[in-house]
Amino acid sequence: MKKILFVSFFSPPIGSGGGERVTKLLEYLDYFDRYLLTSNYPTCRYKDDFSRISDDVKVYRVLFKDPRLFVPKFIYKILKKNQSEEKDIIEKYKIIPQSFATKIRLMFFIPDDKIRWAKDSMKEGEKIVEENKIDIVITTGPPHSTHLIGLYLKRKKNIKWVMDLRDLWSENPFVFYPKRSKIKNQKLEEKCLKECDLIIVVTESFKKVLLNKFDFLKEDKIKVVHNGYDKKDFVVKPKDLPGFTITYAGSFYSLQTPIFFLKAFKDLIDENDEFKKEAKIYILSPFEDNVNKIVDELKLSDNVIVSGFIPHKEAISYILGSKLLFLFLGRGGEVTVPQKTFEYLGSGKRILATVPDGECKEILIKCGVKDIVDPDDVEGIKRKLLEIYKDYKEGKNISLNKKMVEEFSMEKISKKFKDSLIEGGIL
Repeated sequence: MKKILFVSFFSPPIGSGGGERVTKLLEYLDYFDRYLLTSNYPTCRYKDDFSRISDDVKVYRVLFKDPRLFVPKFIYKILKKNQSEEKDIIEKYKIIPQSFATKIRLMFFIPDDKIRWAKDSMKEGEKIVEENKIDIVITTGPPHSTHLIGLYLKRKKNIKWVMDLRDLWSENPFVFYPKRSKIKNQKLEEKCLKECDLIIVVTESFKKVLLNKFDFLKEDKIKVVHNGYDKKDFVVKPKDLPGFTITYAGSFYSLQTPIFFLKAFKDLIDENDEFKKEAKIYILSPFEDNVNKIVDELKLSDNVIVSGFIPHKEAISYILGSKLLFLFLGRGGEVTVPQKTFEYLGSGKRILATVPDGECKEILIKCGVKDIVDPDDVEGIKRKLLEIYKDYKEGKNISLNKKMVEEFSMEKISKKFKDSLIEGGIL
């Protein structure tokens, strides 16, 4: 039986969507001996259930020393200088401002603020490989500093190494690198892409971006394995949510803002008393402060509840208890497919998607989702919301293309992951 070491900064008990993919792959790839090198993150604000990692996975943890706790005062002054310029951009494009932590990470840490953890993990990774006679190392990012562990182990132990890219690195449309930082990131990315044995990406679009940018890459070195949903997650009891309830489970950041959807919702509330009485939005977002500002500005606090982060199991109960699920992807997101897309599809619930043309929209259409609007079309969103509300009042149900949705179940996704390792010459 082959032995695989997954390297992921995110995993339970850290509450993050970034840990979902590796947690599920570790569970379903049970025809391998699986090992996990991950972080011990005592200052993490968001906690999930520790037991979500399979019992038969051997877990190693390396302490993460949060660099935000050691920021010198002069850095605050540098960042303050850019505030007025950022204010204009925020107002013009209606974007959520970058958090202070993000600014620090992009300006002062290459490739990201997990680099110290990655360096501390290199020797631990080497020890795990030697003691357990590991055959394959799979690094998943972001954070992309994780891939530097793979690069180290490849050079030291000449082991087979797979890069799993859940997001693009230097070409991520939602990460705005300072010029000098972007150049350094591109150089690191190029080294990793050249020296790894196989690249796995989560969208066809990511593959195209990489092939267009790096002329040394060959098509057969990059395999596409989408994210997926786990049927077993949906055995939880649905949350009791009376009325016309809409749920959004996930983050808002940068160009990913709920402003247009909430404006459409606000217009309907002002125009329709019955809708106002029955309609409620639950936003399960870890960055609740930014969202609450928009909710307060639009005077929607009676109809919009921003819960902050909740554990994955509870989020699923909200999804199952809702009448409608809201899926958002802003301009610039043409190449991405949010992970929540697949859990929404797996739930069988009706989905209102405000997404641009691109891979996410294509997947939704193939799976039978018909309620799709451009992300900044307030009037279009408003019309769709009213149409869906009327269907709800009349008891009309929708049905998805179950056969197509099934393609994104973890049984199918984990098989595709294994097949990609075989096709890529790793197994």
